[in-house]
Amino acid sequence: MRVYRDDQKFLTFRINALLWAIIALFVFLAGSFWFVQGVQAEKYRNLADANALRPVTMPAKRGLILDRTGQKILADNQPAYRLTLDRVVMRPLTKSDPTHRDKLFGFMAEVLGTSVDEIAARYDKESKAIIRTQPITLAEDLTMPQVAEIQAQSLSFPELNVEPVQRRNYPYDTLASHIIGFIGEVNEKDLAQHKELKQGDLIGKRGVEMMYDEYLRGKDGTQFWEYDSHGRRLAEVRSARQEPAAGNNVYLTIDFELQRRAEQYFIENEFVGAAVAIDPRNGEVLALVSSPEFNPNIYSKRFTPDTWKLISSNPFKVELNRAIQGLYSPGSVFKTVMAMAGLAEGAIGPGTTFTCGGSGVFFGRRFRCWRRQGHGTLAVESGIKVSCDIFFYNVGARLGIDKIAKWARNLGFGEISKIDLDGEKAGIVPSEEWAAKKQHRKWYPSETISVSVGQGPLIVTPLQTAVMMATIANGGTVYRPHVVKMIERTNPDGSLERLQVASEVLHTVRLPKGALETVKTGLWKVVNEEGGTAGNSRVTGLDICGKTGTAQVIAQSGWFSTAGLPFMERDHAWYVSYATKESPQMVLTVFVEHAGQHGGTDAAPLAKLLYEARFKEQIANAQRLDLNNPLTLEMIREGKLPVPGQEQKAPPAPASSNFGH
Repeated sequence: MRVYRDDQKFLTFRINALLWAIIALFVFLAGSFWFVQGVQAEKYRNLADANALRPVTMPAKRGLILDRTGQKILADNQPAYRLTLDRVVMRPLTKSDPTHRDKLFGFMAEVLGTSVDEIAARYDKESKAIIRTQPITLAEDLTMPQVAEIQAQSLSFPELNVEPVQRRNYPYDTLASHIIGFIGEVNEKDLAQHKELKQGDLIGKRGVEMMYDEYLRGKDGTQFWEYDSHGRRLAEVRSARQEPAAGNNVYLTIDFELQRRAEQYFIENEFVGAAVAIDPRNGEVLALVSSPEFNPNIYSKRFTPDTWKLISSNPFKVELNRAIQGLYSPGSVFKTVMAMAGLAEGAIGPGTTFTCGGSGVFFGRRFRCWRRQGHGTLAVESGIKVSCDIFFYNVGARLGIDKIAKWARNLGFGEISKIDLDGEKAGIVPSEEWAAKKQHRKWYPSETISVSVGQGPLIVTPLQTAVMMATIANGGTVYRPHVVKMIERTNPDGSLERLQVASEVLHTVRLPKGALETVKTGLWKVVNEEGGTAGNSRVTGLDICGKTGTAQVIAQSGWFSTAGLPFMERDHAWYVSYATKESPQMVLTVFVEHAGQHGGTDAAPLAKLLYEARFKEQIANAQRLDLNNPLTLEMIREGKLPVPGQEQKAPPAPASSNFGH
């Protein structure tokens, strides 16, 4: 019995000892795992990150932006250098030397000419935005002395790398800046919309750069490099390389010479405003100016706080594209719409006359004509020619606001034109429904009188006035304006493929033939007959049709010029026109903000310059008189043709007027 009990005790002891040994082993293993994965986690994570196959992005070359002929490159790419910091290489250095980070930031601040705090803020911001193994971009557009200084300290700061990159460049600085736009780094909104992008990528932010970004951007490539445990780059795995695909080239519809001349006119005269030239046959935009302009080269770099403060404080809002975003009263330009509406609706006929004595009473209120002496008795063609307010007050009273609104919308007002640029505004075309819905009130008939001469709550953009005149010029087709003519891409086999941007008809308007001819004749007289308000745009040998306009900015109780008033209180000046009368090829809108003068004085001269440039050969042929022809000599003697070299300029407005319209 005693022997049995002793054996049992020994067996129990052995079992307990084995259990404790197993428990001790598990405790040891658990402690080891905790030590490796907890205490030494950062060490082994860094080694794993460093001793790996890591991808390196190869940025794609962005496509070019060219003018309509392809002879002028408006946006290209230039070689540049950027500074990146490799955190994988930096971690063991800061681990072994706690002061290394401070030394690094101090060196970078000295080389880049900035503060340590700014470098640290940039580092912290980028570290949170991108994955741990991805290098941080700390500076762009390094100068050669900066590159040399950084490379000279490569042994002390091996985590710094100078990388060659392509930087967007705009060779003509401000030229066509509101059309071209600019690029910038992606933000959170961009990343949410474009899943293929990552932090630090560049994307179009305004203009064509934004609207056609998917064509221009291209596709980045990738290199795969082996790194050792110290973060040193060893060799590229060539078989895994993915080559970048360059972006497509974009050709604009812009005529370089017209764009340059128009911008120069605004600069030389220190004008604020806009100009639009379009082809009424297809909607191609030949020129689009918003003055003042900005330099997209500045926007394509990182902003300093001082630079952004300077841009945002500009009182003339350089970022505003006045051609498509500026909202203004159209003034007497709208009389073109009134004439067409009155004739088409039967409110007036070609022979209907009204008498202007300088003012008139409508719906119990007295309204003035712009000319104190009045214009006498006029029919519609003469009413357009001299821009008589009283004539069009009568037309407006007969039509009523809803018919006016219908024709304004038919001709392109009150809605966006769908141009392929960002931020276009629709403007306002008032009606009885608009007053009830937007202002919760009744529309009063006396308000129609102001609208009939382009004032009141009627608000338009310069582009819309060009669309309106193009519709008149081409006989009733409303085209969608567009600034891109074609997209050129290179196929994998190296061949070029050009994709034309097709013209798009938004809608057509039935313009009665007789009414249309009457309006066109009136517009022709504005430019070509003595007493017309746009004589300053007259070009010998070219049939131009146009309409000037003056839009009041402040309420006026008498006849006076606003030229001497403070800038923000001066009238706006308009001139909208097309050429030629029988074969329209170009429509022009010129708008001068707060000009103080009327359209015939400040806006029409630019139109003259642009018509002379566009129709150079036609004008030269027309002015080449055959002095051996007896019929030509007879016409010169009768005054039907000018004496060569003695062509006279027409006055900008009737000689007896106080100021034009």
